[in-house]
Amino acid sequence: MYIGGKVERQKEEEMKGFVDRIEEGIAIIIFKKGGRMEVPVKNFPFRLKEGDFLEIELRRDDEEKKRVKKRIAQIRKKLKKHK
Repeated sequence: MYIGGKVERQKEEEMKGFVDRIEEGIAIIIFKKGGRMEVPVKNFPFRLKEGDFLEIELRRDDEEKKRVKKRIAQIRKKLKKHK
C-alpha cells in the first residue's frame, strides 16, 4: 500500500490450520482456507497431538538462497576446470 511517499506493507494474513491426524510419525495439517501439509512430528519443537490448532508462519530466506547460489556457482566453476 502506498501512503504519503512511502510503501507500507499490509499486515500479512496468518495461516491457520489444525492437525487432522498423525500417521506413522507424519502430521497431516489441514489449512483453514484450504490445502494441507504433511510434516514429520519430530520437526516440531513441542508435542503435537491430533486436534491441535496451529498458527503457521513461513518466511523466505533470501540470505540462504544467495549463499546456496554462490556455492553452486563455485562447484560448477570447479567442475568446468576439471573437464
